[in-house]
Amino acid sequence: MNQFKKHTFMLLMTMACMLFASSAMAQALAQRNSPRMMQGVRAQGMGNAFIAVDGTDENAIFYNPAAINDYENKFHFQFLLPTAEFSYKAINFFASDITDLADDIDGAANDAAKINAFDTFAANNTGRYEEVDVRGSAVIMMHKYITASLFYESAGVIALTNPILSTVDIETVSQAGLMVGSAYSFFDDHLQVGGAVKFIERHMIDETLTNRDIVANNDFGDALDTKQFGFGVGFDIGLKGKLPCEGVKFCDVMDPRLAITLQDIGDTRFFAGDDVGRQQQSLSAGFAFNPKFWKLESTLAVDVRDLDHRTDFLNKFHAGAEVRWPEISKILREVSVRLGVNQIYLAAGLGLDFKYFKLNFATYGRDIGSKTIQKQSRMFSFQLAAGF
Repeated sequence: MNQFKKHTFMLLMTMACMLFASSAMAQALAQRNSPRMMQGVRAQGMGNAFIAVDGTDENAIFYNPAAINDYENKFHFQFLLPTAEFSYKAINFFASDITDLADDIDGAANDAAKINAFDTFAANNTGRYEEVDVRGSAVIMMHKYITASLFYESAGVIALTNPILSTVDIETVSQAGLMVGSAYSFFDDHLQVGGAVKFIERHMIDETLTNRDIVANNDFGDALDTKQFGFGVGFDIGLKGKLPCEGVKFCDVMDPRLAITLQDIGDTRFFAGDDVGRQQQSLSAGFAFNPKFWKLESTLAVDVRDLDHRTDFLNKFHAGAEVRWPEISKILREVSVRLGVNQIYLAAGLGLDFKYFKLNFATYGRDIGSKTIQKQSRMFSFQLAAGF
């Protein structure tokens, strides 16, 4: 068995070295996250450090398919998993300010009045960066050897970050599809290996509006190309393993785990439609500890994401902790408190797991660019889920 444990550890290390490669691909505003889609509110409260965390909820297939093997050997279903996420002032910006701009431009008497309305809006909002995201699983089936999710996500970003020219960057990415994953364990559960395939239909708007675009169209909405769509197939693989140190007091208490994922292998490309970009490959690694104190269970996790991208190291760094108090009552089964660091920004979260549904809340900050401390976008997330 000791040889098996050593082989497990060496395999994890070898995969990390073999998969590491550098690239310098620019990321679209709405797709710069890692993982590229379906981030979990629970994970966000932990600074989005989740690769090596045990699979106990719907997040496993989206963060590391190897964690599917942590599920029970029976079927569980969750449904109606809506998550709403938005930056600090996004709701008013999307619902009011942009609507007022469209009304002012559409109601302008001539081209000069249109340009004046657009330039005034850009001048008053220079430096603004707001985003919203609605996502979830219509239904997800979870089992130790097979997991499947029907998912949807729609993210939108409006940015006015050019201090010289009057421009408005508008990007939306809406996608839905099916993700199916499977995982197995080896060497007495010391190594878990998983993979997933995802079928995605994507609709996208990616425009940089100038006053020239405003006068070239009769209405504000005509300046946006809303007919871009495509269909793609992507693949993820993941490894998760226990360190070969049983019998050592530290390992017995902390229960350390090491994990590696390679998501969107070779980039997930979209075809049978228009050019809607691609989801870039992401190599990530992480480790987690799972100590127990009194009645409390806890997880401490650290991830380094997008190892194959040339961005600042601190923008790849995620760390967090979760403390769980299980079996509080027959109605409230568990309360979870989370704290973490997402890149260099504070993250925090709260989870309430009731008998038939659960609520998750999170707030975290992230940099809008590839350079550390370029500009923080403070995000707030809420999730409601039900299942059996």
